[in-house]
Amino acid sequence: MDTSWSYTDREYVYFSSDEHKWITRVRKWAAEYPDQVTIEYAPETNDGCICAKLPVSWMDGVRPPRKVTITDEKRRALSEQMKELHRNGGLKPRKNDRQGA
Repeated sequence: MDTSWSYTDREYVYFSSDEHKWITRVRKWAAEYPDQVTIEYAPETNDGCICAKLPVSWMDGVRPPRKVTITDEKRRALSEQMKELHRNGGLKPRKNDRQGA
């Protein structure tokens, strides 16, 4: 099994795989985001390997960006949490966190 990607420019990356999970995901993305995902070669005509053109921004874990809707109230609450976190010096390790692992 082989999965790879090749950065060809600043906007798109070519992604190829013969793994069933990636073939399924890429086909789903092509159906959901036809203006962003282009299947260059289908597995049926490419020895079982899919080759697709994806946005570079998706390469953080190879997935489309999450769509999140946050209310103004929730945004203010999250902002206050982050400000408080920075005032207190950031996150502290929990007692049960393993150190040096």
